[in-house]
Amino acid sequence: MDKSSYLDSYMEQYTKLVEIIDETNKRLISDEPDKFIVDNVNFFTKSFLVMMCAYLESYLKDALMVIIDDVNLRLDSTKIPHNLIKWTLNIEKEFKETEYKFEHLKIKLKKKELDEYISGNPFKTRDLFKKFGIPLDKNETFNLQKDIINTIVVKRNKVVHHNDEASDISNNDLKDFIEILRNYLTNIDKEICRHIA
Repeated sequence: MDKSSYLDSYMEQYTKLVEIIDETNKRLISDEPDKFIVDNVNFFTKSFLVMMCAYLESYLKDALMVIIDDVNLRLDSTKIPHNLIKWTLNIEKEFKETEYKFEHLKIKLKKKELDEYISGNPFKTRDLFKKFGIPLDKNETFNLQKDIINTIVVKRNKVVHHNDEASDISNNDLKDFIEILRNYLTNIDKEICRHIA
């Protein structure tokens, strides 16, 4: 698999966001600027920043579910006894009668349960990917991208959690951020696909 089923959808969402930023900018710098845009430029900048990071987090959740679904397909075809794996993971502990499950092993992690672990913060993402058996810290591109991604996410967090201003961010900065995020998603997606059968 060269890319996940979700990558194109998120790339398209970023493309649409760039189009909205361009249109907003056009109305802002026109000979007769749109008063609504001018009066609310900081709100629009904040909104664009929040949206681009929301797309990142949504992509991560969707893409990680691809791994869970893939593992479950493989587990289903191999029919591994649940109890055997549970026992070998903690061989010293005796099962209570109610702990036995006479079923095949399955990853029961649901998309909603991933919510508390998903973060745009690349260091938290790296730690979560370790749980999925993906060593992002060994990916050279990730290591080159993580600091700039963190800068974008920290700025978004300051806007969301502290109502910080975004007046230091231009529309061109926003478009640059989107391009950086697109490249980051593409790299993450390749790494995920390398770990799917």
